Amino acid sequence: MISCALSLARLLCDSGPVKEAPLSTADRLLTMLDLFTLDRPDWSVDEAAEAVGMPTSTVYRYFNSLSRSGLVATVGGGRYILGPSIIRYDRQLRLTDPLVRSARGEMDRLAATVEGKGVVFLCRLFGDQVMCVSRASVGNTPFTISYERGRLMPLFAGSASRVILANLPTAKINALYRKYAEKFEQHGLGNTLPAVRETLKVVRNDNCFVTVGEVDPGMRGISVPVMASGKILGSLTVAGPRQGFTQPQIARVLEQLHEAAQRTVEELHHWISHTATAVRNS
Repeated sequence: MISCALSLARLLCDSGPVKEAPLSTADRLLTMLDLFTLDRPDWSVDEAAEAVGMPTSTVYRYFNSLSRSGLVATVGGGRYILGPSIIRYDRQLRLTDPLVRSARGEMDRLAATVEGKGVVFLCRLFGDQVMCVSRASVGNTPFTISYERGRLMPLFAGSASRVILANLPTAKINALYRKYAEKFEQHGLGNTLPAVRETLKVVRNDNCFVTVGEVDPGMRGISVPVMASGKILGSLTVAGPRQGFTQPQIARVLEQLHEAAQRTVEELHHWISHTATAVRNS
């Protein structure tokens, strides 16, 4: 019988250190996609070849392969942009990602309780950053929250990031500190590794974090971790103007967030168990 906890860890939670290996052809091909950003959304073959330090002929073959799969598309003048397959895959993720599916109902219920005062979003670790993977709101929300689906956010600022950071494995935190010691200090997390560990231990023990203005001026973030078998899957957050939440309301939102996180994990376990049964019976 497949262990749900083990399956869950394999599916969603492995955020420990990964040994680097030489780049394969597939790795180099996928590296091309990382060139396309909001600041630089289109590239020519020559520009891409110079940026990645590869021969123009090689990059031309890579772009042809990506174009055939719809991951990039030409827009005239020998320039390429991200292609329509990205949209297709995004829709598929919205509908089938296990964590997003499991959290959707809970997020909608939370959004209804803070109608007009806040938005609800789900984040998960992505490399050394945090990404919003789902967001919900009800009614008019006349304010701006930076956490948009698919947008990478800093790991060191904001309540959504802090509860993820605090629950990462020790080895991962140590590696991050070696790489980003200045950022840890800049964001008040500590100027030594022991100090950082102590700061994150408090967040971990509190099982929540509340901030004001760390990411968006005047905005309050109220976050809890989404945990399964002692591993961090992501974070659930309610965010909105600070004046919209009194201390009793913050306490109530935290209670609701913890309940939502627990039910999300229960739904995720159910999905994995159902999937494992279907595989065994196929």
